[in-house]
Amino acid sequence: MKNMKKLKLLAVLSVVLFAAASCAPRADRKAEIIERIEAGEIPEDVVVYTLNPVASEVAWEGKRITGGGHDGTIGVKGGELYVYEGDLLGGEVFIDMTRIVVLDIEDPENNARLKGHLESDDFFSVADYPEANLEIVRFEPIEDAMPGEANYRVFGNLTIKDITHGIAFDAIIDQQEQTISAKAEFSFDRSLYEVRFGSGSFFDDLGDNLILDEITLGVDIVAGR
Repeated sequence: MKNMKKLKLLAVLSVVLFAAASCAPRADRKAEIIERIEAGEIPEDVVVYTLNPVASEVAWEGKRITGGGHDGTIGVKGGELYVYEGDLLGGEVFIDMTRIVVLDIEDPENNARLKGHLESDDFFSVADYPEANLEIVRFEPIEDAMPGEANYRVFGNLTIKDITHGIAFDAIIDQQEQTISAKAEFSFDRSLYEVRFGSGSFFDDLGDNLILDEITLGVDIVAGR
């Protein structure tokens, strides 16, 4: 009887060790691929999904301390998502800052005035920095996510005005054989990117003219093979 128990235990251990040994090469290969992607090289066994700039968009919203604010969109220039054996590895989204749109102001003159202000050195210095970049370095699945809820935690780097800071947010990602769509909403601190106008981080006694440092972005992207 004892011998039978020992044999069963050895059998279980053999299965566990075999499974671990099988996973190790894949994990090593995955780590190698991520390193090569970060170095700008795309290995042959990585599937590349190219962003559709027409179907993709970034929404923005900024608020004053009084509760008012403005909102609009920014164009997506392009980008890629990388998949290895069904796993999302990383990617990049290139944001076209020359395509800032203001949606909440109907009067054409006032609309153009705010758009010009956002493009100026008071805010995003678009003439000098026409592109922003969201680099995705890791996707972490959220266990037991219900349909319609965020199913991934996304880790990356946001670059604005050539200044880069790490960022993390939840996203709803639908991964199919030929397409990947992703939706996410998150905020970033504009003061970290030297966007100074009306910021309490740089100016005192702004009163009701204070504009909150947090800018909310809604990212909606579609990519295909």
